[in-house]
Amino acid sequence: MTGARIVGGLFIDMGQQLKNGTWIRHPRARYKCIPCQYVSPEAVGAEAVQRFVATIRADHYASRHTTTSQGAQAA
Repeated sequence: MTGARIVGGLFIDMGQQLKNGTWIRHPRARYKCIPCQYVSPEAVGAEAVQRFVATIRADHYASRHTTTSQGAQAA
């Protein structure tokens, strides 16, 4: 596994829900990119977390890791 490295972390708190569907603690999620030190705003709520998890990595890399910004970081 030479060359493998961790480039980000996805942190998810699944929350706590009662049997009747009432949330005691809502689900939450956030993402941290190690190369650029970006920390996302926290997504809160079951639907928001589901959407966030499905798209955050691709959305972040498309918006923050272009050829221009990578070159600037390397310099």
